[in-house]
Amino acid sequence: MNLRKNLAAIFLSITLLLGSVSSALAKSYTDVPDNYWAAEEIEDVVTKNIVPLFGDGTYRPTEKVTRVDWTEWLLRALGLAGAPITSSPNYSDVNTTTYGYPSIARSDQFGLIYGYTDGEFKPQRLITKNETASIMSHITKDTFVDTSVLSQFADSNEIPDWGRIPFSKAIQYGLYVNYPIENELNPQRELNRAEAAVLLARLMRAMDKVEDQYKAEVPAEPEEPKEYLLSVEHLDDYGKAVVDRVNITNLRRIILAKNVFKVSFLESFNSTKHQIGDVIPFYFKNDVVTKEGTLLIPANTKLYATIEELRDKRWVNKNTEVYLHFTKMVFPNGHEYPFIARVLNNDEGVLSENKWLKPLEYTVAGAAIGGAAIGLPVGEHNGRSGDGMAIGFPTGAGVGLLAGWLTPGVNYKARANEDILIELKVDCSLENDYVKTTTTTTTEEYVYKK
Repeated sequence: MNLRKNLAAIFLSITLLLGSVSSALAKSYTDVPDNYWAAEEIEDVVTKNIVPLFGDGTYRPTEKVTRVDWTEWLLRALGLAGAPITSSPNYSDVNTTTYGYPSIARSDQFGLIYGYTDGEFKPQRLITKNETASIMSHITKDTFVDTSVLSQFADSNEIPDWGRIPFSKAIQYGLYVNYPIENELNPQRELNRAEAAVLLARLMRAMDKVEDQYKAEVPAEPEEPKEYLLSVEHLDDYGKAVVDRVNITNLRRIILAKNVFKVSFLESFNSTKHQIGDVIPFYFKNDVVTKEGTLLIPANTKLYATIEELRDKRWVNKNTEVYLHFTKMVFPNGHEYPFIARVLNNDEGVLSENKWLKPLEYTVAGAAIGGAAIGLPVGEHNGRSGDGMAIGFPTGAGVGLLAGWLTPGVNYKARANEDILIELKVDCSLENDYVKTTTTTTTEEYVYKK
């Protein structure tokens, strides 16, 4: 009997160990420990592709959430992220080039998240817990609301009058967060990514409480089509690509990591006017077509990159360095795809002016000033201005070159439509949105597939 018990205990221990190892291997991020207060909800929203990780593979649970990111995540949680866009939002600070425009447009047509009384959506403003409680109340079914539930929280007096009923309703449905102090709501504080995960995970578990108009219809489960490789095609490599391969299947086009693309600034850029976290828009000027003739990315597709690091110019001719992380691509038809890429303009993967730019400018200026300053006076005394300029030019050039190297470098600037090269870091999978057709005159053209 003891032997059986010991064997059973050993078997149970091995099972639990394998389970924990499997769980650890499944989790792709490392900055959220297993005993973190919101670990379960974070894993839920990451696994279901509701909240994305950062480019370095971290979740960053304490980082604050913008209104546009919350809008996008809420749409995903409700199953509305792929809904067709049928109207344009009427906000004074939003247009088709705005980061997250498709999500803002979808939110507006479904009536999910409202703008402000001044006519703006303010997509980059940090969203507060007051606002998220109001949104949770807005999208859930009507019920009797007892505002006395607020009395259990010590800081309920911080909830504005307009938010007391919505907050009470959210609490009754369990769609709120009261961490780390159970009897405090912190309604005025900005929402962080851990709290966002908890709210979204709880919302997905309470979809029966959501109004039908705010959630996607769940169709019958279709039989999964089998995917098979049709062909292997190739892209131009701009002389730098490690990989140029594209796999064409019956369901999608898979651009492999390490492919290189030429993209353009959508707007002029000046590093002095930006900071870490700013989103910079780019676009493809032309269709991206394989050498074999398959359209992958149509012209005017938008790309969005976040400034992850911004190193100011320094002494000894160190130019400003801009580190970009490309995250998303939006087709002209509104379809969005993850597009994880980095700058490939130089070996460091940063945007920075050529290190010879300022030294050469200083050298030329120094030579001109040196020649004028030394050459002319000598000429007036003894008529040998040529000798003076012969001394002045190299002397001035040398001083200019030295000054160019020892003084701080220059800021980074780019014109609208200026090109840069980027390298894909993760395979990019594209649905077959566009198909190639042949007319009766054998002229090939690309048509959007409805």
